[in-house]
Amino acid sequence: MLKVEMLSTGDEVLHGQIVDTNAAWLADFFFHQGLPLSRRNTVGDNLDDLVTILRERSQHADVLIVNGGLGPTSDDLSALAAATAKGEGMVLHEAWLKEMERYFHERGRVMAPSNRKQAELPASAEFINNPVGTACGFAVQLNRCLMFFTPGVPSEFKVMVE
Repeated sequence: MLKVEMLSTGDEVLHGQIVDTNAAWLADFFFHQGLPLSRRNTVGDNLDDLVTILRERSQHADVLIVNGGLGPTSDDLSALAAATAKGEGMVLHEAWLKEMERYFHERGRVMAPSNRKQAELPASAEFINNPVGTACGFAVQLNRCLMFFTPGVPSEFKVMVE
């Protein structure tokens, strides 16, 4: 049977400032698909800790769902952690940058320069569209593990998983 694991990221989750409803929802979702999660971990907003756990879990899990850390702020480190764990650089995903610009324009808002970070992905990443927000997802292969990176906003997370 596939070993499916989840990694939740963020100091706010680790320190109990928010309840990790995404983890409970995902565990239930996969259980009903016949793929119960074999492990769940939570790591704060620390690049070294994120890289370490990605490398560690890549030796054990077949699939790792990484949740959170894809926003525009300095503590959103998931994409950089994935690239670092793989030993590769980050590249700008031009199509997603244009999609974000359209997203903001349609809402009568100006996209902040910090949002550009959300279009920077590990070089080998496979883009995963987010039809309801600005944090795209992506997938990378690290060792034996296929890793899917998803936004922490519950409504965006659920749409992308389903």
